[in-house]
Amino acid sequence: TELSCPGDEDDEDGFVIRLDDPALENRIENEPALWTQPEAITDGLIQGKFPEYSVQAGDHFRAAVGCLEGYERCQVIFQLKYQIGDGPVLDLGRWDEVYDETTTDVDVDLSSLAGQKVKFILMVKADGSPREDAAFWLVPHIHH
Repeated sequence: TELSCPGDEDDEDGFVIRLDDPALENRIENEPALWTQPEAITDGLIQGKFPEYSVQAGDHFRAAVGCLEGYERCQVIFQLKYQIGDGPVLDLGRWDEVYDETTTDVDVDLSSLAGQKVKFILMVKADGSPREDAAFWLVPHIHH
């Protein structure tokens, strides 16, 4: 199902919403985050595919990931994937998260993709039964 962006918090198909001052499981932030809520089914997921980006030597994908404050039953799998042209979708990283009052800093070296035009895909999947899977990507970006 293709979703609108921003989405609606009540959408059972999942949604993404930009939060300007997000309340994370361990702190309040003053930088933007993407609230990515998977579809409300067992192993439901949500993904966003970004426009092509020309990767340069030294580029890194960076973000912090975790669960939003108050969603104590959150248990999700974050994945960073990529696609070149119409080729296969390939994995760059995976991070399993639960509500544990810590977040994970993600830093993926993209040097192996230097010189290529790449579509990056951010995916969040419910780990098992649908719960309060309020997952966030804090300031996801490519750093050069």
